[in-house]
Amino acid sequence: MSAWGPEGHAIAARIAVREMSARARAKVEDLLAADRDLLTAHDIASAASWADVWRDAGGDLDASGRHRTAPWHYLNLELRRPDFSWACWRRQPLPAGVPAAQGPWHDCIVDKIEQFETELAAPGTAASERLLALKFLLHLVADLHQPLHAADDHDHGGNDLRVRLPDGTVESLHRAWDSAFVQALGHDPQVVAQALQQSITDTQRRAWRRGTPEDWAWESWRIAKAQAYGRLPPCAPGVCRLDARYVENARRVVAQQLQKSGVRLAWLLDRALGDER
Repeated sequence: MSAWGPEGHAIAARIAVREMSARARAKVEDLLAADRDLLTAHDIASAASWADVWRDAGGDLDASGRHRTAPWHYLNLELRRPDFSWACWRRQPLPAGVPAAQGPWHDCIVDKIEQFETELAAPGTAASERLLALKFLLHLVADLHQPLHAADDHDHGGNDLRVRLPDGTVESLHRAWDSAFVQALGHDPQVVAQALQQSITDTQRRAWRRGTPEDWAWESWRIAKAQAYGRLPPCAPGVCRLDARYVENARRVVAQQLQKSGVRLAWLLDRALGDER
């Protein structure tokens, strides 16, 4: 599964840049400046897509890297009887002495975010692992806010459900939430990020800078249940036709999820690297 796509990840990262402390921002930029990986550029907005690019291209951590890290990007909480422990592979702890980037493949996004945050904050973490921790965090926090990366209706998070958009485009429900509804916000991620960040109120900021990745996962699940799945029109065999009202509501939901992910990513990086340590 791939969440948001490069545009969404760039928007969330650019919001985070504007939200984090100057101290954390400088440390993030220093870490990325030392990166020698050529899969993405080393600015924050580009590096936010590294985990998807690395997964799809393979990697140098081990020969099966592209397959091994795929489950780290999501959890499948069933709509009707959600079992968080089951969706997170029974919450097995990271084996002692094993870096998070080399951990077992049967792990979920919530636990990986916590593992990578711990590594990023720890002074004794090796420089190479700290860089990997940062790049995974830049990506996974945003992934967690894509509602269909936290919920499943026996359709692989909407990947198996075909929808027709008002312009006639046919794609999966998952991909529509990844990309189509993000692109509806505007064509320039930098402009979109600036507008979204500037519209965040202090009340929202205070409300969003709290909780845990597990709390955020349940929030995304509730949004998926009520909005992504709950507002679907009756579906004909083979495809659901999404009307303009569904698309407009999805666009608003996506905008706020990107805002939340940017604020929370900044908060997490402030805790690990900035003034809140």
